[in-house]
Amino acid sequence: MKKNVVVAGVLGGLVVLVWLTFSNAMLPIKSRLIRNTVPLEAQLEIHAALKNNITEPGTYSCPYVGWHEEASFPDYRDQPVYSITYDGFTHGSAGSLADFVPIPVPFIVAIIAAWMLSMTSRNILSRYPRRVLFVAVIGLIIALYEDVLQMSFGPTPKSYLVFLAINNVITWTLAGLVIAWRVRPVADKTVYKE
Repeated sequence: MKKNVVVAGVLGGLVVLVWLTFSNAMLPIKSRLIRNTVPLEAQLEIHAALKNNITEPGTYSCPYVGWHEEASFPDYRDQPVYSITYDGFTHGSAGSLADFVPIPVPFIVAIIAAWMLSMTSRNILSRYPRRVLFVAVIGLIIALYEDVLQMSFGPTPKSYLVFLAINNVITWTLAGLVIAWRVRPVADKTVYKE
């Protein structure tokens, strides 16, 4: 069973990696949700402001300044709310080794999902659709916690978070198809004495 769990996890992780690459890089849905129509002149101004003010990797935001400071900026309430995440990369360093660090994560999570499935009741293990649903529910939990919950905590557009949530459920349903194919109930070897 242990070998089946690892094999199922590796195959499931491969499905996750392929689907995420396809859905993020090749499908036009995500790119339509990201606004990238800033003119070059404005980009250069933004780059200059970022270089001068954001020098260390981290997440930067514009929290409410307080009513004392707000009085100094008459149009403060009309300014956009934003957050900026800076990883320390430049256009020249994109595609470096650090971009590949997360690659093992889908395999680790898929192996954990396969192990959890292998430890569940025989009632779930007895039917292929139930096994697929078990893994898909793990994706639903990830989506609810990671994506839907974020709708309450920041300026990320809701349409983008909904895309991520749906993509998580699709991802783990596809992984579930493979994991459920490999993780099956083991024959009961219990010996009963009369």
